[in-house]
Amino acid sequence: MKKIIFFFAFLNLAMNPLSSQNIIIGKEKIIQSNILNESRTYYISTPDDYDKEVQKKYPVLYVLDGEEYFELVASTVKYFANRGFMPQTIVVGIKSGTTRERDFTPSKGKYSPRGGGAKKFLSFLSSELIPEIEKSYKTQPHKTIYGASIGGLFAMYTLYNYPKTFDNYIVNSPSLYHDNNLLFKHALSYFSKESTGNKFVFLSLADEVYSEMRISFRNTIDLFKNKATQKNIRWSYKVYDDETHESTKLVGLNDGLRSLHEFWFVPFYQRDRGIEGLKDHYKMLNKFYNYKIDIPESLVARIAKNIF
Repeated sequence: MKKIIFFFAFLNLAMNPLSSQNIIIGKEKIIQSNILNESRTYYISTPDDYDKEVQKKYPVLYVLDGEEYFELVASTVKYFANRGFMPQTIVVGIKSGTTRERDFTPSKGKYSPRGGGAKKFLSFLSSELIPEIEKSYKTQPHKTIYGASIGGLFAMYTLYNYPKTFDNYIVNSPSLYHDNNLLFKHALSYFSKESTGNKFVFLSLADEVYSEMRISFRNTIDLFKNKATQKNIRWSYKVYDDETHESTKLVGLNDGLRSLHEFWFVPFYQRDRGIEGLKDHYKMLNKFYNYKIDIPESLVARIAKNIF
C-alpha cells in the first residue's frame, strides 16, 4: 500500500514538477479621452477582500506617473491595509509617458517648454477617468492623489484651483519653483478664500540639489503654518536630508500614508473592550473621515478570539 501511495505521489510530481502561480497586483486598462483626444492607459488594483465583500465600498487613491509608482503604491497600500494601519483601498495609477510635461504643468516654463496642459488634464481626470472608476467599481466618495516632482506640482495645482476634486494630497519633492514660482500666487489666492471642506496634505522634500526647489518648498511650508488651520487643512511635512530626489518617493509615500491614517489603527485599550471598543473607535473614524466606514468582519473575529 505504501508503495502505491509513493508511486502516485511520484507520478503527480513528474506531471507537475514545479507548481507555480502568478502574483497579480493589478490590471492594465485603457480609456478613450474626448477631452485629451487620445487614449490613456491606467492601472487598477483592488483590495484582497473586494470580491468577497459584496456591499463594501472603498476609498480610492489616484497615482500620477503610474508606470513608475503604481506597483510601489499598490503593494504598500495592501501591506498597511492588511495590517490594520489604513483602510482597504482601490489604487488607480495613471500612465503619463511622453505627455508628462504637458499634463502636469499649468504653464510653460524654463524647464517645461512644452507645458501648460494641467487644466485640460485635470478635466480629463474629473470628467472622464474618475467617473469611469466610480461607475465600474465599488467606491466611497473619498479620494486621494499621490504625485512626485512635477506630479507633485500638479497635485498642488489641483488643491489650489480645484480643491473639491480630491480629499487628500500626498506630495513628494514637488517642483513648486515652476515658472518663477507661479503656484505660490495660486496658493495665496486659495488661502484667501473660504474653506472648501476638510483636507489633508502631506509634503516632503529630499536633499534637493536645486536651491530654487528648496526655497519654493520652504515658502509653501511657511504659508501652511500660517494659514492651514483656518482653512480646515490637516497637514504635515518632512524634509529628508539623507534621501535623494528619487529615494524620497519611497519614504515619503510611507510617511504620507501613515500621517493620513494616523488614527486608523485600533488602539489596544479599545481592543481590550471588545465589540464596544470597536464600535466606539469606528464611530470616531466615521466622523473624522466623513464617510461611512464599517467594522471589518475579520477584525471582529480576531477581537473575539483575542488575536491582536
